[in-house]
Amino acid sequence: MSQENAADSVVLASYANRWAVERMLGSLGHTFGHKARKRGNEAFVISGNADGSLNLTESRVLEAKGLIHTVLKVTASMMVGLIGIGSMLKGAGGVRHAARTHASHVGSDDTKVQAILAKAGPDGAVALVHCKDQETRNTVAAKAKSATSSWDGSLTKFLASLDPGSEQDWLRTALGEPSSADH
Repeated sequence: MSQENAADSVVLASYANRWAVERMLGSLGHTFGHKARKRGNEAFVISGNADGSLNLTESRVLEAKGLIHTVLKVTASMMVGLIGIGSMLKGAGGVRHAARTHASHVGSDDTKVQAILAKAGPDGAVALVHCKDQETRNTVAAKAKSATSSWDGSLTKFLASLDPGSEQDWLRTALGEPSSADH
């Protein structure tokens, strides 16, 4: 397991649909996305696909602003020329991270997450927020009280609750943790 910050935590909140999840995350305020990227917090939306598999995407609250930031950074780097090559490569790293956190058709055999989505309704979706500071955790947990159901706890406790097999490795990967095969 990676070195864990004492404040590393996870907040889960299930809602009737993806739109409700994004709305809750958007209601955290315009500074949430900025602080989240700066502090390393992550927000994901988990929803079901018609074939029974799951769709994991980075929240639009973080993704849209991150994409704009990356495009602006790359453009500015190109204008600077050779001096900006290092910054341009760092900007490309942001694009690679965005691609890694958008995974469709994952967890088709993940019965725990499927059960959580079923409780939220036919179009249910779950917000998965990885908080690296106490302020973000408190803010997200307070907003998550409006959810159909929610859970708030340490990252260690969340990872310990996952099945030991590879069924939930997609969650470990999204949180930047090694898969069960690496243990």
